Amino acid sequence: MYKNYYPSSQLFHASFPLLMGTRLDALLFGENPAALEALCRRVETEIRRVERLLNRFDRESVLYGVNRDAVVYPVGMAEELWTVLRECQRYYEWTEGCFDVTRGCFGEVEFDGTNRTVFLKGRASFDLGGYGKGYALRQVRRLLEEEAVTRALINFGDSSILAVGTHPHGDCWPVGIDHPYTGERMEVMHLRDCSLSVSGNKPTQPAHIVDPETGAYVTGRKITAAVAEDPVDAEALTTALMAATPGKVDNIVKRFRIIEYKVYE
Repeated sequence: MYKNYYPSSQLFHASFPLLMGTRLDALLFGENPAALEALCRRVETEIRRVERLLNRFDRESVLYGVNRDAVVYPVGMAEELWTVLRECQRYYEWTEGCFDVTRGCFGEVEFDGTNRTVFLKGRASFDLGGYGKGYALRQVRRLLEEEAVTRALINFGDSSILAVGTHPHGDCWPVGIDHPYTGERMEVMHLRDCSLSVSGNKPTQPAHIVDPETGAYVTGRKITAAVAEDPVDAEALTTALMAATPGKVDNIVKRFRIIEYKVYE
C-alpha cells in the first residue's frame, strides 16, 4: 500500500495497486493520520474478503464452490451469499433480463428459500463480475460510516467511485468521464454522498460484456454511466444498460433509485 498524509489539508491518500483485479485509491480527510491508515487497512481487508466470497475464478472462493457443486445437487450457503444471489435475481427481473449474472441462463437457476439452497441446471453458473465492485463499495461505505468519516472519495479502477460528503473546497466531488477511445472529456459528474459507476468497451477490452439475450458480446463504443445512492444499484444499472435495447432503457431505469444516468454511443 502506498500512503501519504498531507497535514496542511488533512488529506490521507492510500493506493492499492491490485484489489479485485484493479487499482483502488482512497482519499480520506481527518486529523489523525494513524486512525485513517488503520481504516484503510480495514478497507483493504474487507475488499479482499469480498473477493474471496465472489470471485468465480478463485478455487478457494465460496462462489467457485457453489458453481462447482450446485450442478450436481442443491447447495446450501450462508446468509451473505444467499442475499447477494437473491439481489442479483431482483436486478435480473428489474432489467428485463439485461442484468444476468448467469450470462443468459437465469431461467436454469432454482432457488429454494425454505432451505436456502441453489441448484444450477443446464449451462447455468454465476459470474458476479458486473456486481462485485459495487458490493465491495457498499461494504466500504459501511466502514466509513462506522468511523464517522464525513469526507472521502474511493476510486475503484476509475469505473466505480464512492463519494462521501463533498470536496473540502466545493459543494461536491467533481468526477470527469473521459471517452476511452478519443480521450475527450464527455461529462463531469457532481457527486455528493453517492456512487458513480461507468461501464463500457475500450481499446484494450473491445468486447467484455455479454448480451444475455443473444449470448454475444456487446461491441462498439457504447459507454454507460449511472449515479445512485447505493453503489450496487449504480453498478448493476450500467451493466444492464450496456445490453439494453433503446426500447427497454426507460422501463429499466424507472425501477432503480438513481440520481442520473447517461448512455453514450
